[in-house]
Parts: sequence; C-alpha cells; structure tokens
Amino acid sequence: MANSDRPTAAPRRGRSKAVRRLVITLVVLVGLLVAADFGAAAVFEHEVSKRAQQQFGLRDHPSVKVGGFSFLLQAVSGEYDRVTIDAKGVPVKDTLRDVDVHAELRGVQAPLSDLIGGSLKEVPIREVEGQVKVKASDLNRALQTNSNEAVSAVTNLTIDPVSEKTVRTAPTDGTETEVDGKEVADQEGTTAGVKLCGTVAIAGAPTELCVFSIVSLDNGAIKIAPARLEVHNSGSEVALPAALQKRVLGLFAYRVDPGALPFKVTPTAVTVEPGLLSVKGKASNLVLGR
Repeated sequence: MANSDRPTAAPRRGRSKAVRRLVITLVVLVGLLVAADFGAAAVFEHEVSKRAQQQFGLRDHPSVKVGGFSFLLQAVSGEYDRVTIDAKGVPVKDTLRDVDVHAELRGVQAPLSDLIGGSLKEVPIREVEGQVKVKASDLNRALQTNSNEAVSAVTNLTIDPVSEKTVRTAPTDGTETEVDGKEVADQEGTTAGVKLCGTVAIAGAPTELCVFSIVSLDNGAIKIAPARLEVHNSGSEVALPAALQKRVLGLFAYRVDPGALPFKVTPTAVTVEPGLLSVKGKASNLVLGR
C-alpha cells in the first residue's frame, strides 16, 4: 500500500527561490558598491589631477590612479596607500618636447568630508618618488641641434642599457659588443652605462655609429660622457684611427636637462632603460596644492 504521508517538494522549491533572491540581492549590492567605489575614486583622481596640473605647470591634466584595495575603505580612513600621477608629452625649454613625468605618492591624506564637500585644498603626502623620462626620439632631436654636421645628421637613435664595464671594455676579437639589457636595466645609482646607436651617412653609405658612454647626474641634468666608439657598415666593423675616434667621441659629449622632478624632489639616481634615460628622486612629508 502506498504511503500517502510522503512530503511534497513545494517547501524545497520555496527555499530555492529565497536563496536565488538573496543571491540576486547580494550581486546587486556588490555592483552598487563597486560602482560607488569607482565613482568616488574618479572624483578624487580628478581633484588630485587639477592640483597636480597647477603645481607642475602642465598644459593638460595628468593621469591619476589610486592603488590599494577599495577606494571607499581608504576614503573612510582619510589616507590612501598609493596614488600615481603620470603626465606625457611634457615640453622642457626649447630642446625636449616629449618628456614623461611620473610621480608615485604614498600615504596620501585627504579626509572624506573635505572630498565630498569640495573643500579639499591641500593634500599632505608621507612620501613621494618622482621620475622624468627622456625618450630616444627626443634625445635624437636634441643632438640634431648640434652645430657639427656629423652629429646633427644622426638619425634613428636608439638607447640601450649596458654595464659600466662594457662601456670601458671593447671586445678583444674586434666584433660588435653584445648587449644584455636585462642584466643592468634595473640598476640605479648616480652613474650608469648606456649604448647610443644611430645612423649617419659616411661616403654616401648608411653607417651605424654606436657610442658607449657613462651617464651621470649633473645638478639634476643627465651628463653623457662618451668612452668608446663602434662603427658598422653593412654588418662589418669599420676601424677608425685612434685620433679620429677621440675627435668623434668628443662631439657626443652632451648634457640633457629633463627639467625639475615633480614636487621639486631632489634627483638621486640616473637610470637607463631600453629607449630612454631617466632621473629619479625621493622626498618625504610634502603637500600637494601648497
């Protein structure tokens, strides 16, 4: 005989619907919180961007990004872990036209009440790391202003990091120097090795000219001190007399002024990366907007 007291499935279906409603509600709430987080972060980034534009004397608003988990949680505390500011294509004097400016701010203090009320005037910062970058194309343009025709005719300039040992030591077999950029690209200090290569016409033939140099800080500027020269024509090295090499090297001694670091940070290091030269520095306890 069949058991007529067997429970129905209706309560289970009811519980399932309740769980689905709860999940949907949670998803909607999370979406709203995420939207609010992004919206509040956008307001903060815009405010910091305006003040950075004024303080750095930029033509356009720089890009500002807030790092760390959850902007709203940081906003409630009034302190932000990390904020990055980037400005691209910044002209410096009459020589450089495409300098990149980067600043990483740590411990940025901006009370939520001031942010919401629009009364945020000054932003204290615990630590700032600033950097300016000079690209190979900008350095090439600067070199082309040289009064010497051999230097001003250089095109397609490239920048590669090399060790200072490589700068001072030529291959014993007379072959082209092999560069391992990964070995030295992350090293920082007051000096660094660099390989500058460009194309110049010699006797009507395109010739690659590579100048191995030491770059150093010189009152905030980048000083390029050539050490040795390699000349390649159609893949073969061209040997130049020592006296002529010395004369050519002297033409490439150059001083590049990339402008002041953001927040007037004191330069402490010069670095070489593929395609660019840069100056870095750090400072503590500064105020944005003062």
